[in-house]
Amino acid sequence: MATLTLPRGNSATAEYLETTQRQYKNHFHSSAALSKQSAHNELFSILEKCSKQNWDGYDALPVQGVAAQTAYELIEALPLETPLPSVGAEPDGSITLEWYRHPRWILSVSVNSTATTYYAALFGLEKASGAVPFLEEFPATLLNLIQRFQMHD
Repeated sequence: MATLTLPRGNSATAEYLETTQRQYKNHFHSSAALSKQSAHNELFSILEKCSKQNWDGYDALPVQGVAAQTAYELIEALPLETPLPSVGAEPDGSITLEWYRHPRWILSVSVNSTATTYYAALFGLEKASGAVPFLEEFPATLLNLIQRFQMHD
């Protein structure tokens, strides 16, 4: 069922405010998309390099299209203030999103062809792992881990 958007007023001022609001909204959306462009570029590069069987020389499966689409959507769902992950491919055809500080401070999220994301984190001596569904909004569990990752300097 389609929804109808009615103008908020009939005056020239109301029309001006609506137009200005729409322009700012478009500009904001464009800026947000550009800020995530480096992660999207990495994803597209991985797709290009890892789209064929045996891309790693060790019989790796090609990256799954659904995994790539889900990874793209996860990146898009990241709140603006969140650091972007590095993007990689796994031999099983999954995509990896990774936040890395050093070998003992890392968060890795595996995205496959299901709506479930699997994660493993190492924060010094503390470990965390699990699985969370991705249903359009960035999973709160992962966001909490990323925020914890950000707090470490």
